[in-house]
Amino acid sequence: MNAAQLANEGLERFGEYPATYFEGREYTNKEKLDYACRLATVLKERGVKSGDRVVVMMTTCPDVPAAFQAIWRIGAVIVPIMPQLIPEEVQYIVENSGAQLVLTIPLLAPVVAAATQDIDGFGDMLACGPSDIPGLTDITSDVEQAAMYEEVAEKRYEDLAVLVYTSGTTGHPKGVMLSHGALIDNAKCVAGLFNESGRSRSLMVLPMSHVYGILLMNVGALLGFYTAMLASFDPEEVLQTIQDYKVNRVSLAPTMMVYLLNHPARAKYDCSSLKFVTAGSAPLAIELQEQFAKRFDCRVADGYGQSEATCAVTSYRDDEPIVPGSAGRALPGIEMCIMDDDGKQLGPHETGEICIKGSIVMLGYWNKPEATAETIVDDWLHSGDIGHMNEDGYVFITDRKKDMIIKGGENISPRQIEEAIHKHPGVAECAVFGVPDDKFQEEIAVAVVPKPGQTLNDDEIVSAALEHVTKFKKPKYVSFKQELPKNSNGKVLKRTLREEWVAGIEDRGR
Repeated sequence: MNAAQLANEGLERFGEYPATYFEGREYTNKEKLDYACRLATVLKERGVKSGDRVVVMMTTCPDVPAAFQAIWRIGAVIVPIMPQLIPEEVQYIVENSGAQLVLTIPLLAPVVAAATQDIDGFGDMLACGPSDIPGLTDITSDVEQAAMYEEVAEKRYEDLAVLVYTSGTTGHPKGVMLSHGALIDNAKCVAGLFNESGRSRSLMVLPMSHVYGILLMNVGALLGFYTAMLASFDPEEVLQTIQDYKVNRVSLAPTMMVYLLNHPARAKYDCSSLKFVTAGSAPLAIELQEQFAKRFDCRVADGYGQSEATCAVTSYRDDEPIVPGSAGRALPGIEMCIMDDDGKQLGPHETGEICIKGSIVMLGYWNKPEATAETIVDDWLHSGDIGHMNEDGYVFITDRKKDMIIKGGENISPRQIEEAIHKHPGVAECAVFGVPDDKFQEEIAVAVVPKPGQTLNDDEIVSAALEHVTKFKKPKYVSFKQELPKNSNGKVLKRTLREEWVAGIEDRGR
């Protein structure tokens, strides 16, 4: 089954209704689907065939889901690219995927043009809007005048639907191959968690050119959601939209939650409609979870997922009690276990690598059979994340395997230290990471973002850590920053912090 069929079925099930709100205008589900059908005709006329890869690089807007639907309808493959990437990164993805066409917007046209100018035999750059960039074609009028592409290409369960590139915190990103079946199954699993009468009003603030955006698009079609979209995250605009659009649900990165909590104008907005917040993209500190739930009088549930497993892996049902510190349980139809380094399954409360099995697991990495074989072993996806499960199957994420600090031969979890420091009332955000050390091979460093108006010092941070961790795990180095470096998913780039620290030592002379 082609994942594009979900939109058709949603229109049949719910009829026409206002489905999307963006920049002061509402779009019905039928309007969106009609636009996607006309866009599919334009792509087909420009030579896009079943199996071809088509890049979609846009900020969040209604054109993104329309592009996704159009590409699938003709049987092609979506290659979503985050709008924050630089030309060099975009060039690698376009070349590696073999894409011959890019769909973008005028704002990002200079990046796309710089990325594709040296690619031999590259095809078209198409934009939904006018631009004076050479080689870029505005297809707005073409789409308006195009005939409807009514058919939906036949696809098997295991056929490739999306080629999404990992964030690439180490080396070049890898292309994760996701099937139509995996996307449909993941959407149905997530849709089954909701327990509401009537249609929810959701808010899209995380990047849509990502597996998360595709998941929410498909869930919206299944449940008939109203969705307000914001092109980018602005705390006050989020608060304003929750008030004006009476938003019930939103998914946020923990960093976004910090900004909303600490925004000076927060109290002037009526956010009483907000009932459900799902946290993702990065670990959620218990303290932040409790503060946000109390201040906004809403339910805050942590979740876990990754691109290699389509998107969502664990979560909570709406009527399920929250277990502090846990990202919930595996979605229906998904198996999870904890393994040690020898591939042995561990018991409750034993810490090891989180492994995943089920229909949502990727087909593999694009043109990387060796990396695929290392990651998927005996049908188990080795996530690279460290954690444990309790007797009831609730998953607790400890760390990324690659972020584990090894001090004097002992594995140290940055998450444990971060949780301790986050309890200090003056700390807005913090990130713990390992840095080179002559004595222990690695020592512990922490970067701290103080709350607005707060002045902190090294001793306060170390003391806060020592209240909850052993002396061996106390940070040796403390730095204060206005913000932490993050990728477009909101994940803290600890590698960048590490590199900045090393560069600082070299500049000063060790």
